[in-house]
Amino acid sequence: MDIICVNGPINAGKSTVARRLAGLLPGAGFVEGDDHDAPEGADLDTVIAGGLARIEGLIAAAAGTLVIAYPLRPQDHARLAAAAARRGVRLFTATLAPPMAVALADRGGRPLSAKERERIVEMYAEGYAAPAFSDVILDNAGLTPDQAATVIAEAVAAWRAVDRGPARR
Repeated sequence: MDIICVNGPINAGKSTVARRLAGLLPGAGFVEGDDHDAPEGADLDTVIAGGLARIEGLIAAAAGTLVIAYPLRPQDHARLAAAAARRGVRLFTATLAPPMAVALADRGGRPLSAKERERIVEMYAEGYAAPAFSDVILDNAGLTPDQAATVIAEAVAAWRAVDRGPARR
């Protein structure tokens, strides 16, 4: 069992790539991290807290590999890594990092709101596209979702091949 998070700013392709990645990994389940129990119009901190609590619960109950699409701050990564560690597994983080101009463009069939565009600019400034905790950072601007998922699957395979200590034996 592994916990894999596809990270990145809004409109980087997290959900699409994570779904494709889950399809490439035998027995993996996909988790849309943006699904949360926060009330409509809740502030960002409430939404993040609800999303993370839900993801932690799914990690605790997981019977197999989970591929999660969710943007992570360093403290969020630490929280999910701790949830994975409680299960005796590690967290693999792949960050999608297209150039900001690509993330700001309407893609994937849904137009971005002004608020989303503003948040994208903030997320790039806050380092969501280049976090130190990421196991792989991928500029996916020139890749199809399937190609990006394949690159990440190869990185996961290499990561899995590394000796992971007694908890994995």
